[in-house]
Amino acid sequence: MGADKAWLDIGGRPMIERVLDAAEKISPRPAIIIHAENPKSERYRLLAEGRGADLIFDLHDHRGPLGGIDTALKNCLAGEAALILACDLPFMTPEFLALIARVHLSEGNDLTIPVDRNGRLQALAAIYSNSCLPQIEKMLAEDILKVARLCPLVRSRRVEFSEFSHLPNAGSLLTNVNSPEDYSAISA
Repeated sequence: MGADKAWLDIGGRPMIERVLDAAEKISPRPAIIIHAENPKSERYRLLAEGRGADLIFDLHDHRGPLGGIDTALKNCLAGEAALILACDLPFMTPEFLALIARVHLSEGNDLTIPVDRNGRLQALAAIYSNSCLPQIEKMLAEDILKVARLCPLVRSRRVEFSEFSHLPNAGSLLTNVNSPEDYSAISA
C-alpha cells in the first residue's frame, strides 16, 4: 500500500477503528500490536488509551503476521485464545466474530479460521488458542512464515463461507484493503 493502512478513512472513520468496534463486542481485553519503531506509535497509543486497549510492541522484526500472532498469544494467559484481526478489514462485524467465537469455544479448536467466498483462508480474521504457541515458535525458528502452514499442525477448524453466508453483507465481511486499487474501489 505504501502507507500505514490502519488510518485510511472508510466512511468517515479510520479502518482500525472500524475493526476495533467489531472486536470490542466480543473481546474482553482488546490489544493493538505494532512495531516498536512505528512512526505513528503515539497515534496508536492514544487510540489504545481511548479505547481501553493494550498497546503491545511486536516481539519480532520482519516476521510478518506470524510474528504478530506469536506476540498476541504470548500476551494471553494459560488456556486463553486470541482473536486476530488485521487492521484492513473495514467491513468486519460483531455478529461474524461472535459466530466464529462460538465455533471455537464449542468445539475446542486450537485454530478457528474462516474461508472467504472465494475459498481462501483468512488467517488474519481467526481465533488462535495459546496451545498453538509451540508450533508457531517452531515455524518462526525454521523461517516458515506463512500462517496457513500452521493449519495442518494444530486442531484447525475451517469456517466455510456457507456457515456465515446468512449474515448481513457476508460477501464483504472478509474484504481486505491491500492496494490503492482496493481502497479506491471501496471508498468510492
